[in-house]
Amino acid sequence: MNLETNNKNQEKGIMLVIPNPCGNIKETKMKNSGIEWIGEIPDDWEVKPVKRYFSHVKRIVGDDVDKYERLSLTMQGVLKRSKDDAEGLQPEKFNGYQILKQNELVFKLIDLENVNTSRVGISPFNGLVSPAYIILTNNKKDNTFYYYWFLNMYYQEIFNKLGDGGVRSALNASDVLSLPMVYLNNETQQRIATYLDKKCSKIEETIQNQQQVIEKLKAYKQSLITEAVTGKVKIANSKICGEYENYKDSKLKWLGDFKIPEKWNSIQIKSCVSIPVVDGPHESPELFDNGIPYISATAIENSKIDFSLKRGFISEKYCDECDKRYKPMKDDILMIKLGATTGQVAIVETDERFNIWVPLAAIRCKKNIALPKFVFYSFQSDYCLKQMEMSWTFGTQQTLGVSSIERLKIFLPNIETQKEIANYLDKKCTAIDTAIEQKQKLIVKLTEYKKSLIYECVTGKKAI
Repeated sequence: MNLETNNKNQEKGIMLVIPNPCGNIKETKMKNSGIEWIGEIPDDWEVKPVKRYFSHVKRIVGDDVDKYERLSLTMQGVLKRSKDDAEGLQPEKFNGYQILKQNELVFKLIDLENVNTSRVGISPFNGLVSPAYIILTNNKKDNTFYYYWFLNMYYQEIFNKLGDGGVRSALNASDVLSLPMVYLNNETQQRIATYLDKKCSKIEETIQNQQQVIEKLKAYKQSLITEAVTGKVKIANSKICGEYENYKDSKLKWLGDFKIPEKWNSIQIKSCVSIPVVDGPHESPELFDNGIPYISATAIENSKIDFSLKRGFISEKYCDECDKRYKPMKDDILMIKLGATTGQVAIVETDERFNIWVPLAAIRCKKNIALPKFVFYSFQSDYCLKQMEMSWTFGTQQTLGVSSIERLKIFLPNIETQKEIANYLDKKCTAIDTAIEQKQKLIVKLTEYKKSLIYECVTGKKAI
């Protein structure tokens, strides 16, 4: 929608010439809200504390627990969740849960250091939620506009930034009721909410479609890798040229009747490495603003090392000590051995000095037996991932020990065949990764557009 700025600065703000929904031209005078993250708002809007329009309520369900379904606040909104779902924290009983009613706003304002978790929702159901959640209620029939208002705050990380001198670990109901909120007439609220519902649903649908394409591309990539590194297809001159003439049993019982090319061998990782598999130091070092990069599992992204996601920098003196345990070299394979991304790998492509922390293990191949790139791809195949899952141990998180990594079996052809397969997969996987990256960039743009659209609408900068 075109906005025409009036050149005359007004005492209370800027004059905008905005076409209204009926086709007539009307002037909307803007004023300073007095709050930096809100900016200017229409002259007939007001900023007041949340407590003027909402009250906090906490209704513990008690003996009526069986009358309600369990609800959960997620990145996709308030969703129904089975009481038998044991994922995450699970109470023994739900009697201490609180009742959330349809059209009420619900907030999860704990662990505010985490900017990538759900914070706000509007409930389409009656049900039970965690007693740690904050519920706001009023007598309005539809609080969708104010849901978008708080969603805008979430997108701007306002909740996370509140507090004295920086981030607080949590906000309570009193904090939320003291937050600023715009007041405008119900008709305008409803018009904006309806517009955003329509626009945001289209954006989310497009994002979901792109995500589905990404998942299909990832599945295709893994299938391509698995076929190549298990000899299901023969690779020559960087292309598939049929199958091998003869196959034999893989002798891996858990794979069932799984065959590999007759001249290939099944070999444990410990038999094809030049040094024992080793993980990073188990203690937490002092980190600095500069020095030598120190990476952990978070730096392994899309099968590459992203040094911008390092833990921080360590001193030369500490790195010298780390080097006595393990000194990274080009073509080493790094594998995540702790946490939700256990099993993911990256290959070292730099000669620059760095070191690793305990969630990472390093595999250095004997290049006359196993090419690093071939082993790198083998670790991403279905049969290797399955072995890893079978070897995991569980405590507070899934763990793959260095001895378990050494016992992993891979299928190895001769070096020339390994080279053919690695080159073929380099070419194919690069093309797939490029397509995935393009889809991911589109998702980022759509997400940013959605955030911007919500901000402009709920602060009156975009006329609806």
